[in-house]
Amino acid sequence: MITNVTIVDVENLSQLDDMTIIIENDKIKSIQQSDIANVSSVGQTINLKRHYVVPGLIDSHVHLFRPKNRNKILNQLLYSGITTVRDMGGDARIYQSLNKEIKQGTLLGPDIYYSANVFGPKFLKDPRTKFANMGYEPGTAPWMRLIENTSDIEKIVSEAKEAGVTGLKVYSNISPELLSKISSVAHKNALKMWSHSSIFPSKPSDAVNAQIDVLSHSVGMIFEKESNMPDSFNEAIRNSLPSQDFKNTTANDSEFIELFHKMKSKDIIFEPTLSAWSLKLRPRKAKTENNSESDNPTKHLSIAGSKMDVASMDNWAQRITTEAYKNGVTIAAGTDLNQNIKWVQDEVKLLTECGFSNIEAIKAATLNNAKVIGIDNMYGSISEGKVANLLVLSENPLDEIENIRTVVSVFKNGIEYKK
Repeated sequence: MITNVTIVDVENLSQLDDMTIIIENDKIKSIQQSDIANVSSVGQTINLKRHYVVPGLIDSHVHLFRPKNRNKILNQLLYSGITTVRDMGGDARIYQSLNKEIKQGTLLGPDIYYSANVFGPKFLKDPRTKFANMGYEPGTAPWMRLIENTSDIEKIVSEAKEAGVTGLKVYSNISPELLSKISSVAHKNALKMWSHSSIFPSKPSDAVNAQIDVLSHSVGMIFEKESNMPDSFNEAIRNSLPSQDFKNTTANDSEFIELFHKMKSKDIIFEPTLSAWSLKLRPRKAKTENNSESDNPTKHLSIAGSKMDVASMDNWAQRITTEAYKNGVTIAAGTDLNQNIKWVQDEVKLLTECGFSNIEAIKAATLNNAKVIGIDNMYGSISEGKVANLLVLSENPLDEIENIRTVVSVFKNGIEYKK
């Protein structure tokens, strides 16, 4: 029993004072007012008077394939209050192994839900299609798959599902017509459809029309107004993205408003990944050493980055996210964690700077992210019958969003982790 706590109720966007949460095994058995709680069968009591409980945090966008210290990162994420992550591209065998260790208790970290990347032939030039395919020809691994108009999509989706993925991430060089076919087959096989906001040559509206479940990256939304879409992600990064007028494009132009209305009507979630562009979170100097194509699969990003007005891109990311929020689009909180650790707590704070209330920003990193993965029936909020993933704080995050870092302890699957 956790008693005398204040619960942050993200389902109803409210604060519940002086509550008692009874946990049995890994589930929340009951939630009651502390003064009338039935505690006759309770074996252990934890009195947390003047403490605050929010749902376990979820980061809906990480890449755990590249970091060599990923076990340490996973441990740090858990103790900060992140109990679940969605990995958006890498070798499924690594995630299977990590999840096995986490389940056995030999590794402490959040549960990992992961994707299979699918892409067109032009993306085969990207070295990431080789690094995550060890033992396979590039484009043939079930989790890193080339798809063309002549491909057996049913077979590709089936093999991805057998690899344990929760969804497909559509990456690059996929036409609107092929995108719709892939989406239809994936949904028929109970897999989620995730994509970048622009898939090249497909625009954000093409992804929406194909019923993609989640669109990632606020920066890519600007291509909704592009009349000459590049064919691939790499081409867009090298040439098209640096030439976009982020500074003077208006986020409430009719093209974007129409797009947001469609997203809202189709229950499509937007994950802006503000952390990826925030000047506040960027190192002062980008590392350039050991930047050869052979050992750095994102060299093209570094080269393109030198041409970009990052300040204007950061400002655009905030403005387009604010506009999506104002037009009723469900927003998810993801960091795009790649080589170095990032914190979804930072993403939550950035959302408050886009006009979100503190509790709405917390909801983006809990219940909304559970919806992204498709696990909101059992995760993402503090409700009877749901899994007991909880974050205990010493200060109220509804008063000050930075208080989400005042961690006292973390419960994952009903087990307490306390430094």
